[in-house]
Amino acid sequence: MAATDNKDAIIVAIELGTSRISGIAGKKKDGGMQILAYAEEPANASCIKRGIVFNIEKTTQSIRSVINKLEQSLKLDVAQVYVGIGGQSVRSLKTKVQRNLMTETYITSNHIDSMRDESQKVASSDCELLENFPQSYSVDSRIVDEPVGVMGTTLDGEYLNVIGRRSLRNNIENCFSNTDVRIAELKLSAYELADKVLTDQEKYAGCALVNLGAGTTTVVVYKNNIVRHLVTLPIGSFNITQDLTDLQIDENEANAVKMQYGNAYINPNDTADENGFLSQTYVTTLGRVLKMTEIQPIVEARLTEIIANVKNQMLNSGYASQLLGGIVLTGGGAAMRNIDKAFADYLKAEKVRLADHVNVPVIKNSNVTNFSAESVASTSILALLHAGEINCVGEKITADPDIFVSSQREQEVADRREKEQKEAQQEADALAKLEEYKNGMREFIAKLTEKCKDVRADDSNKRLRERAQQLADDASDLLGEPFEQAISVLDAKEKNRQIVREARELEELFNKTIDDLLNTIKDARNKNRFFNKVRRGLEDMINGES
Repeated sequence: MAATDNKDAIIVAIELGTSRISGIAGKKKDGGMQILAYAEEPANASCIKRGIVFNIEKTTQSIRSVINKLEQSLKLDVAQVYVGIGGQSVRSLKTKVQRNLMTETYITSNHIDSMRDESQKVASSDCELLENFPQSYSVDSRIVDEPVGVMGTTLDGEYLNVIGRRSLRNNIENCFSNTDVRIAELKLSAYELADKVLTDQEKYAGCALVNLGAGTTTVVVYKNNIVRHLVTLPIGSFNITQDLTDLQIDENEANAVKMQYGNAYINPNDTADENGFLSQTYVTTLGRVLKMTEIQPIVEARLTEIIANVKNQMLNSGYASQLLGGIVLTGGGAAMRNIDKAFADYLKAEKVRLADHVNVPVIKNSNVTNFSAESVASTSILALLHAGEINCVGEKITADPDIFVSSQREQEVADRREKEQKEAQQEADALAKLEEYKNGMREFIAKLTEKCKDVRADDSNKRLRERAQQLADDASDLLGEPFEQAISVLDAKEKNRQIVREARELEELFNKTIDDLLNTIKDARNKNRFFNKVRRGLEDMINGES
């Protein structure tokens, strides 16, 4: 059933994590969130790797199971969900756009919008834009906070593009296309998390948010309330688990050892053993005795590597020395003992804070017993839930569902899947066709430019002008209704807007090159007509005198 919008909207969010796939439903109420239901399914490397959907079929099954649990708890049909997007290929790139206004000009919002559109180009065809953050503007080399309304002759803008592989979005969409639940919107997980756990003071003063996940570690750097750097690293707390399996224990037991006995930091200057930690032992399921002196070096070595990578990204941001708000840690990996002390010691940071809640009040219904709203592992999905806006549920689910309704729903799913497959094929065909047109335009532009030079160099050559005219005519016939149809198919989806924009820009250059050649031919003809008239006039004068 279709979801409807209302003031009592129930929002549903799904988080696709490396260690688990979780779903949550809630309402926004009095400036906070009321949690109505929560469900999760365990995930592993065969399902999701480093935050990226690896096995579509297994991930789909887990998503369907989570949604079924939410529906049973809500007694409502879930029609659409908000989904977080992230993964190891997500990273930010800085870009600059310049405008020479030639004369002193009153800068308008159209100038700014045009520059921002230009800034959103992604060079790699394998990647797509996920988010764009304006960094700063300068008018005549003077930095201004609000350029609209300022007079100037030159305008420069700096931007931060967050990009990721197209497979990130495609794999998620493929999973949900196999269910009867739509994606309301894909949200950039790292940004939503930073927006909901960082304080306004931290964002302004400058800080680094470090989300320690199972398969990835994400770093978001803020300064002056602006995202300055964002990257997802392909390393996380699961790597510690894998290292611990070298102690001849299986993965599940290694994870239990990490969570129960893992210690992120032991002060080497302390002569006394903290609470007798290092003297403790762990007995494996096979009866082997492991000493903490065996476990601790493994945990500390891998964690040191993770922190070193975080430090490198802080340096790459260019703001490492300006983060007066310090470092904020969150994510399931941040639950490890003394994790804040480890970061403070290695990074020589004065301020390190654990973010175990979002910046809005959260209350739970009494039946939601399997979810903690105040945990570093819960911040990401709570942030995603709070980012939702529209109602995600439909009609009530009856205790004894009608077999005909169930059959109808199955048919609707099958029909929608067929429609989506058809649209996907149309999109693929349109992309291939558009690439053909772009290659054709590039070839013609090179030929037209060369022919234009030839005509200018030998403007009295009539046969050369005729060949140039034929080339211009052939070029003019290249684009037509099929080109516009391909554009129309791709322009229907936000993810293809950049491809369409690049094609339109190439089309504009292509048409301009044709016009340049036609004008050059016209000028050459007019010039030769003038000389011919002069020549005939001189001949008439000579013949008349004779």
